[in-house]
Amino acid sequence: MWVALQACFRFPEGKPKEDAKKFAIITLGTAFRNFWHTLHKDYAKTGLSPKIKFGKIPDAMWEEFKLMKETPEAKALSEKMTEKAQKAAENPHHLGAGISECGKYWCLARRPRYREGKVVFENPTTAEIYERLAQIVDAEKQGLFHPDREKDQLTAVIGTAEHSGRVRGVSSSLPWKQAFPNDPGYKKRDRYKKDLEEKMRAIAKEEFSQLLASQQGSLVPNMAQANQEVIVAQSGLIAPSSVGSTTQHKYPVDDIQVDTPCTLVVPYGRKLNKFREVATAMVLTGHVFPRPPAPEYAWVQVVKVMDSTCELDITTDDGIEVLGDVINQYVQWHRRDIILQ
Repeated sequence: MWVALQACFRFPEGKPKEDAKKFAIITLGTAFRNFWHTLHKDYAKTGLSPKIKFGKIPDAMWEEFKLMKETPEAKALSEKMTEKAQKAAENPHHLGAGISECGKYWCLARRPRYREGKVVFENPTTAEIYERLAQIVDAEKQGLFHPDREKDQLTAVIGTAEHSGRVRGVSSSLPWKQAFPNDPGYKKRDRYKKDLEEKMRAIAKEEFSQLLASQQGSLVPNMAQANQEVIVAQSGLIAPSSVGSTTQHKYPVDDIQVDTPCTLVVPYGRKLNKFREVATAMVLTGHVFPRPPAPEYAWVQVVKVMDSTCELDITTDDGIEVLGDVINQYVQWHRRDIILQ
């Protein structure tokens, strides 16, 4: 087989072929072993003829194969391997009970080692993820964590969203519809709104933490002034808000008390009484902005853009003028053109 295989490849001159030969022999052995297993399981045990799929197998060789699999030694070996596989399936590689199938396969693919009765990994990042996986299992038992379709244990501990059309730890081509068949709410709009709200809260929290870290040096000298502003705000004289002051019109965005997803629109038509959607965004109530918005405007964070060429009424501090360049950034948008979801 190795001689025949060499005719199909061209090796670099002066390079030894031993590594390629070793890998080829291992691959050929694995393929041949899997082929024997398929013949025994799907044809010899069921009584079907392999001629349906493997027409080149001689009849005499097939009869010899069936007789070999019927010997007492072959049956004893088959029972031994079956029993071993069943024990491994109960708790594969002792990773721990309660870990989901995706989490088990993901950990096994990173070659765990067992030292002094503990599971260890050579990669520190993998070891940290495995520890968080054990913690999320305990949280699920206590009712503090509830897996939600693709937001399973593995996604929660890794911290990155699962890509559509694949299932981490199982397959790179398995669609979610087959991987999570018993989820009745995956098509509901409430799910999209919930995901968007969670994403925007995380972004707002991160932005707020970064702003506090950058301004920590200037907060101490201005502490007295900040305390005075808080006292004035609590007295009812002013109300800090992401919405610009106005004395003429009142819009739904003026009354929100929590972070709210919204749709950004622009008016068009002869009378400007028609609107088209250009982006989705989040109106943030607890974020500290560098300055108050302009009158009749409100601060929003852009999430998804439908019209990247739409011009902004008020350019950003970086001089950005079009909507397509401000994804995940804060812009001022006219309160009339903010449609709450």
